Amino acid sequence: MIKKLFVKNIFLLENLELEFTSGLNVLTGETGAGKSILLDCLGYLLGKKNTKIETGKQADTATLIGEFQSEKNDLINVFLSKKGFSVDGDLILRQSIGATGKRRAFINDLPCSLEMIRELGNLILDLNAQFEELGLLNVKTHRSLLDGFGDLHDKVNNVGKYWTKISELKSLLDTAYKRKDAVENTGFISKSIQEINELELDQVELASIESRRDELKKASRSNSTIVDTFQSLNRNLVEESILNAIKSLERLENKKEIDDNLPTEIFYTALEKFSEACAVLEQLREKSFNSEKQLIQIEDRYHSIKRICRAHNVELDQIFNLQASLEEELKSIKGVDEKIKKLETEISMVDEAFKKETVHLSKERHKFATKLDQKIEKELKSLKLELAKFKTEISMISETRFGCDHVCFTTEINPGSGFKPLNKIASGGELSRFLLAVKLCFLGDNNKKTQIFDEIDRGVGGATASAIGKRLLELSKHEQVIVVTHSPQVAAYSDNHLKVEKINFNKSTVTKVDNLNEEKTVREIARMLSGELITSEALAAAATLRKASK
Repeated sequence: MIKKLFVKNIFLLENLELEFTSGLNVLTGETGAGKSILLDCLGYLLGKKNTKIETGKQADTATLIGEFQSEKNDLINVFLSKKGFSVDGDLILRQSIGATGKRRAFINDLPCSLEMIRELGNLILDLNAQFEELGLLNVKTHRSLLDGFGDLHDKVNNVGKYWTKISELKSLLDTAYKRKDAVENTGFISKSIQEINELELDQVELASIESRRDELKKASRSNSTIVDTFQSLNRNLVEESILNAIKSLERLENKKEIDDNLPTEIFYTALEKFSEACAVLEQLREKSFNSEKQLIQIEDRYHSIKRICRAHNVELDQIFNLQASLEEELKSIKGVDEKIKKLETEISMVDEAFKKETVHLSKERHKFATKLDQKIEKELKSLKLELAKFKTEISMISETRFGCDHVCFTTEINPGSGFKPLNKIASGGELSRFLLAVKLCFLGDNNKKTQIFDEIDRGVGGATASAIGKRLLELSKHEQVIVVTHSPQVAAYSDNHLKVEKINFNKSTVTKVDNLNEEKTVREIARMLSGELITSEALAAAATLRKASK
């Protein structure tokens, strides 16, 4: 519970210290005095959403400090322990707000994140405004509230586990079906593996095949010149011409018709050298033919490898890894039918269990819905709504991780008017009491949160307001309650009364708060009854209200 709240330099709150007690704490004062601002400060300190504050006009820095009673082994201490904080004695929360709006938060003077403050605030405080902030008007919260009332969260979590399991299995099944579609590619994969195996590649050959191919292509260009040269020579014709020249010269020699030496021997030498040259060219041509054969072979082999690599979008040096992955893929594909069958069987079993748990959960919700309706109607009677009816309507929806129930809280204010959702209640006073009744039914003895109600009694008075005050007092026996009220009937039930008022001080307006003793409490109740002019009759009536509340 909160023991003290210190506020400095926020709006008109220059330097305030509020003291709270266990039981029912009441804040009263004229409209605009700053009561709701004080609650906003408390909500802001504890990280509550939708709470805003303004720093004072002359202030560079605003400060909020809250002192909270911390009980041994409670949820707060467990939370702080997990976050690395220890609490010996009371818990001190502090926030400083700079002129630019920058915030710094501390737990027992150790810095912490704002998110940690928000998580801690959810354990300490329920900030209940008159309508929207209760959350009860939002039908999306009703299922969870009913589950909390019936302590069904374990059953809901169990249903959620089956839902998650089914989702996971369906994802695996979807993957398996995609694998099955890949069976159509089994032949292609098998053929690719076979082609790689038939190549009988080794790492040495793969590493050198491109350079060897380049060498052979270069040699091929040189060899083509040799071949062309050899083919341009008509060996038989040349040899025949030389032989004919030799024969002609020999005839001349035989006739001895000339004295000069004829070059017969030279022609014989030329014929011999020409034959040798042709033999060399023949050898070179043969070698060229062999190189061309090698080039053709290596080109065929190279393009076979590249074709496989292109088909699988890998580089040449990755073909061995490709082979291993293809073999693994082929292995996995072959067992897909069995896997699909197994998954479908498992999904069917889990889905059956899910539906069974969902049906059981739905029955429990209907059972506790009846108990909740009865309990709320009992609360309504204590709040002077004797003819009002409350019904938790449960309808079936598509299956979700929370089951298949849609929950909506409805009410019938007047007999025969028909049941309508809570947010369709026209009267503010009636809505206030309805929401209070519902809220009270969801608060357990072990909740241990501070409950704050901001003008929950707006729009009601007399016996009805008194009934609200009485019920808030009963609630305060289990949880600390802080109430902002304009109702003297509610204020009369206070265990601790704080009066909030604006005063002029040093040519400025500030808000001050007084913790009232019993005499001042009675006088404040009298003011609420009669206005600023407090009569003896008002004092007597206030004393009567105060006495009746005890």
